[in-house]
Amino acid sequence: MISYKEAIEILSDSLQALPIIRVSAEQAYGVLAEDLISEMQVPSFSNSAMDGFAVKSEETQSASKKNLVKLEVKGCILAGEIAPIIKEKKSSCEIMTGSIMPEEFDAVIPIEQVVIEESSAGKFITIDQVVNKGRNIRLAGEDYKPGTVIAKKGQAINPHRLMSIIANKQNDIPIYQIPKVGVITTGSELIDQEKHSDKPMIPNTNGPFLQSSVRRMGIQCNGVTNAPDSLELIKKNIQYCIDNNSDIILTSGGVSAGKLDLVPDALLSLGADILFHKIWMRPGKPLLFAKMPSGQFVFGLPGNPVAVAVGFRFFVAQAIRMLQGQTLEQPFLATNAVEFKKSEKFCFFAKARTDYTENSLPETTILPGQESFKLSPFRDANSWMILPEGKNLIKVGDTIQVMPLHPGEAL
Repeated sequence: MISYKEAIEILSDSLQALPIIRVSAEQAYGVLAEDLISEMQVPSFSNSAMDGFAVKSEETQSASKKNLVKLEVKGCILAGEIAPIIKEKKSSCEIMTGSIMPEEFDAVIPIEQVVIEESSAGKFITIDQVVNKGRNIRLAGEDYKPGTVIAKKGQAINPHRLMSIIANKQNDIPIYQIPKVGVITTGSELIDQEKHSDKPMIPNTNGPFLQSSVRRMGIQCNGVTNAPDSLELIKKNIQYCIDNNSDIILTSGGVSAGKLDLVPDALLSLGADILFHKIWMRPGKPLLFAKMPSGQFVFGLPGNPVAVAVGFRFFVAQAIRMLQGQTLEQPFLATNAVEFKKSEKFCFFAKARTDYTENSLPETTILPGQESFKLSPFRDANSWMILPEGKNLIKVGDTIQVMPLHPGEAL
């Protein structure tokens, strides 16, 4: 039996980032394998920030309620059109949002702030205010300049970063190959939601939970299979996941010390190297980590649903990060709100609720119902407490480590 810290060290030593692949910007998601550096100005040209009239700011400096300035309108620029060349003094140009600014024009006044007059003599606007240089203009290079970092290696390509990548006309984006995950639930007592049985069966919550958790991280799940308590059928399902190109294989149940805990034997018979089995932690003490001869990594998670949740949150999610070249997700510090006792021997992962006090400091409350089969605390939980081994009493006001309920999310 090893400590939680030792288990994470084994994980870190065993896992390396998957190969780098290159994808088009429009299809890009995953984790960047290199820094992306801008090679251009964004915006690439100075343009109007709103519908209005482009003016020369120097020609409006005398404008006021008592001294109106009249400018002739010389054309209209729509977005995507080339700006006209306007040499006449005391002139303006109607302009739409995003349209390129005409040369020598350096400000835009909104359409609702002018009076428009049209006659046989032409079209004019009357201005009663000074329009300072740069007003309502998005300057070329104001957002990005050549050499500016667009996104950093190890950052996920979320929708917000994707906008900047596309705005900078980046393509052929380097990302780490996105891992594929196979899920196997074991146990003859499990029943799928759409099936029914007169026997004392248990709903299969672990399979859908793991599949949903994998997908929530933006990772492909190769489906969920269920193996009854049969050594050969468990082996068959593991081999199916290998043949289906899974990088990580998750099993639930069958890793403890009972007569039907067959996952360790199934792995060994397939040539796996079991890197650790059993950790001084609760819930999830029997957790297993192995490497297959063909390179896939297997997490043997216990069968109790909260143990599965802990195993995914603190081991599988970290492994997914490592396979994509990211560092380990780190906990943050909070103040404990309720006294709690636990076994000194174990690191304990507690379902918890974290809120912020009036001083904007995080305060975490351990929730009732910490047994590994109880799902009802998840109704109110938004975080996990990490209570280390070597301590049996967690007092009110103690500083504790906390992680969000779901990987990578903020509280």
